[in-house]
Amino acid sequence: MLSNSSKYALKAVVYIATKSSAENKLLVKEIAEKTNVPKPFLSKILQQLAANDLLSSTKGPHGGFFITENQLKNSVMDIVIETEGRDKLQQCFLNFENCNSQNPCPVHDFIAPAKEALRKSLQQVTIKELKEQGNLNFIT
Repeated sequence: MLSNSSKYALKAVVYIATKSSAENKLLVKEIAEKTNVPKPFLSKILQQLAANDLLSSTKGPHGGFFITENQLKNSVMDIVIETEGRDKLQQCFLNFENCNSQNPCPVHDFIAPAKEALRKSLQQVTIKELKEQGNLNFIT
């Protein structure tokens, strides 16, 4: 349901939130290695997230990525929407352009409630909550 971009972004953001600080910034190389995400692809994703203030970065010899306390308040859905460029969970499951509750596709009434429940859940979970969970078993 989520693209690889969103999955990679979330893995990286959780890793950055858990392992970095303003004093201890992380390089793309380390993040890519630890999360098993291709470095060039991850670099683009992280730059996009930083440009839209979902994480922070600094350039130079002591540069890298980190997340501020304020950025920890962002939701998982914020990351997904920024990475996807739109809210995929509001799109038709079968990709029909004009599918909605008034003009449903054949699976709309079966899928829409589950998609909306997932969307609400992703809006409620913050990066801070994921950080505090502390489960980094996905890290290589």
